[in-house]
Amino acid sequence: MAPARRGWSPAIPAAVVVASLSVCAGVAFAEGGGVTPPTAPKVTDVVCISTCGGIHKATTGSKVQLSGRHLGHVTQAMFNSDSGRIAADPIAVASRSVKVRVPNGAATGRPKVTDSYTSARSPTALKIVRPSQIDSSGSFKLRKASARPRRSYYYGKKRPSVTYMFTSSQPTDVRIDVVKRSNGTVVDSWVEHAQEPNTRHTARWSGVRRRRPAFNGSYRFRVGPESGSMESTTESRFRYHRFEFPVRGRHTYGDGVGAPRSGHVHEGQDVLARCGTPLVAVRGGRVQWKAYQAGGAGNYIVIDGKRTGHDWMYAHLKRRSRLRRGDVVHTGQRIGTVGQTGDATACHLHVEEWSAPGWYEGGHYMRAITRHLKQWDRWS
Repeated sequence: MAPARRGWSPAIPAAVVVASLSVCAGVAFAEGGGVTPPTAPKVTDVVCISTCGGIHKATTGSKVQLSGRHLGHVTQAMFNSDSGRIAADPIAVASRSVKVRVPNGAATGRPKVTDSYTSARSPTALKIVRPSQIDSSGSFKLRKASARPRRSYYYGKKRPSVTYMFTSSQPTDVRIDVVKRSNGTVVDSWVEHAQEPNTRHTARWSGVRRRRPAFNGSYRFRVGPESGSMESTTESRFRYHRFEFPVRGRHTYGDGVGAPRSGHVHEGQDVLARCGTPLVAVRGGRVQWKAYQAGGAGNYIVIDGKRTGHDWMYAHLKRRSRLRRGDVVHTGQRIGTVGQTGDATACHLHVEEWSAPGWYEGGHYMRAITRHLKQWDRWS
């Protein structure tokens, strides 16, 4: 019999190793006064977002965006020039992006940002050309741009996509941006080459930028020629999230983490729903374990969360999940239905979230599961 919950005293198979963790807490004390400098900025890319000859091709007056982390304290952007460096004041600063116009005299190179303490250079070069080398949009005219599905999830069953159609006098290299609606930040950009006009085209977004899932929020696809102005439509908007709420029907919340049990405490969150209500994976990954535990978890399944290090355990399923160990699961994929198996006294899902390295692999159950579920519940 496989492990389900430590409080249920399951028999643990030899393949599962229970690691005992000792936690050492370190405390830092500040001696004396002074100001703690902000975390050093990090730049991961620079892209042209207005008056562009391409994703990394701009001219004097073009608006460009430097992306990265810890950028909220940036005060200046610096560009190459024939005589050294030219400074430009940002027109918008956020924690993960800085927008600035290319100043007169700027030359091709890797721009950098500075704050009061340090600077960071883009790993990507920005090519600066004469204004005459920036082609206009010409005869390009966007006729349609619609996003599907309107709500998407990281590693979900369907990737966010945009279907678009345009008119033009010739085949065109079409640039597609994914833009966060709240602040206009371009989170990803790519080019679809030699697209035929008056033809329906579809492009898909992975939801990943530099190996990191995009943040929760509302986005829009923006479409245009590689060199020229970009456009979007109200139909090109969509919402994107990292997790999906597991119970796909009417529900209420029951006991949470820490609730007393005979000889132990509750290690997860109960979500009460009618038996037979569909259950889906909150985060895609692989099935680590599936078993039945009499007098405990009943039918349960454990799935690791892709790119998280966390595992999720779902208990009291009505029937054994059709999934098998090692199967790939996508976010939002059906994994079973709400049941009343094991020691359950009512129809409900018991779900646990385990920290890295995972469930019965040295991790521990997380009290944050209740807060996470209620957050995911708001948008799923």
